[in-house]
Amino acid sequence: MNAVPVRHPGRWAAGTIILVFAAIMAQSVFTNTNFRWETVGKYLLDVLVVQGIGWTLLLTVLSMVIAIVLAVLLAFMRQSDNPLFRGVSWTWVWFFRGTPVYTQLVFWGLISVLYPKIAVGVPFGPELLSFSTQDVITAFVAAVLGLGLNESAYLAEIFRAGLKSVDPGQMEAAEAL
Repeated sequence: MNAVPVRHPGRWAAGTIILVFAAIMAQSVFTNTNFRWETVGKYLLDVLVVQGIGWTLLLTVLSMVIAIVLAVLLAFMRQSDNPLFRGVSWTWVWFFRGTPVYTQLVFWGLISVLYPKIAVGVPFGPELLSFSTQDVITAFVAAVLGLGLNESAYLAEIFRAGLKSVDPGQMEAAEAL
């Protein structure tokens, strides 16, 4: 018996409509003089723009490194039998997911108003080291902290879901080792 594959004319029609629409949109963007493409080309590879891209990439990488390390810790804490660990992890995730990221960035950017200096020492005793908060938490450091701590809460839930998806038998086998 020779089976004839099912034809899907609707798929071809939908694909054609989408391609035509995409071509019309691309033509509109590239031929519209209001975009001022000569100005875009002039500044696209400007030194300041390229430096800004570099700083953005560095900010992204550092924030994600902080977020991943914290998220792994938080996910394991949330799975722990210790109620203190579970509570701290839950509170962290609740707070950092519940607070808008812009609010967190403003807080870290203005932390020096609340704490003008960072001191290390004996509690209720002498200070061993102290630093000006403005010198330690620059705008870049504040952005890394704000974005990293915020993202850690979201990643912690993703990692926790991954841990929960492991079959209980596999967990027992791992604990036996």
